[in-house]
Amino acid sequence: MQKPHVPQILISSAAIVGISIVWYDFNVKVFQTIFDLIKGTFCDTAVEKAIKRKRARRIKEIEEEKEEEIRRIGEEEEEEVKEEEEKEEEEAAGKTD
Repeated sequence: MQKPHVPQILISSAAIVGISIVWYDFNVKVFQTIFDLIKGTFCDTAVEKAIKRKRARRIKEIEEEKEEEIRRIGEEEEEEVKEEEEKEEEEAAGKTD
């Protein structure tokens, strides 16, 4: 049986250390993400919850305002179309008389 050479030992050791560092870094990131998710889910303070509710309420108000504006614009366009149709009917009635 041959005795391993020094370069083989160094290369193998470097590979093992490199893989260990990558594995450690991966595990740290995973655990930090898990703790952040748990903290965000279960550990919100009352102030943070109030801020989130306020944001959600404001977003809902903005959406309602946009919907109302769209409805108003649609009604105005319908009125304009009706007025144009009435004018066309009057003109048609005036020409046939």
